[in-house]
Amino acid sequence: MKILTASLVAFLLVAICSPSEAHLDGVPSTCCFTYRQQPIPRSLIASVYITSSSCSQPGVVLVTKKKKELCVDPQAAWVQAHLKHFQTMKN
Repeated sequence: MKILTASLVAFLLVAICSPSEAHLDGVPSTCCFTYRQQPIPRSLIASVYITSSSCSQPGVVLVTKKKKELCVDPQAAWVQAHLKHFQTMKN
């Protein structure tokens, strides 16, 4: 019985630690699996970033002033306009 309990504890420790290990090995922390379709007003957006090329599909994440992250389609014209605006602000 003690061996079973010890094995279960070891398994749980490995399961708990695995996600942080994967993140440290360069697995992207944010990927987009669905896109928000309706345009977001630029006045609500604090920043933008493009998801990692390791993700299964491309995405742009809009971070609102309230710190909410919204995935949007990088091919949408309104998203391209937001990207251009924020890129201009960086330079």
